[in-house]
Amino acid sequence: MGYIHPTITGSIAETNTEIQSYDSALKAAARFEAKQAELAAARAALPPDGIARLEGFLPDGVDNVQLIFDLDALASRTGVKLSEFTTSESNKPATGFAVDQASENSAYESSSPYDSLDLSMSATGSYAAFRAFLTGAETSLRPLDLVELSLNDSSTGVYTYDMTFRLYWLR
Repeated sequence: MGYIHPTITGSIAETNTEIQSYDSALKAAARFEAKQAELAAARAALPPDGIARLEGFLPDGVDNVQLIFDLDALASRTGVKLSEFTTSESNKPATGFAVDQASENSAYESSSPYDSLDLSMSATGSYAAFRAFLTGAETSLRPLDLVELSLNDSSTGVYTYDMTFRLYWLR
């Protein structure tokens, strides 16, 4: 009679665990490919003008010059004069907090799929013209938020408005 020590507990067990993790990774990759094909088919079903509108709504970059031209055209149609354009990074809060275990340093990192930029400007015009300008900016295709607004009083009915818009785009 003889006894053989089973080898299932040694390197074979480690190899089986590794094979199982690779199998689960392959299954996840297959699900990803199926979802990618489904989304590609859905995108192909969209009309080209709809895709162009979506890309205008959430662009993959910010074009400051074109946006300033668009806002200036809107302002001239509504009777408002724009000036003093400046851009800056937005002060939006970070959406994640990560700690580097090796160096024990902490840093904020954004997990957001979009980014933003603040565009500040001054506008001069009547209250009715400024309201028309804001309504046009609100209904524009480009997503932007008015995050800051101040006005300087005037006895002539022509006011100076200092405002900051936050612009968004996909990363």
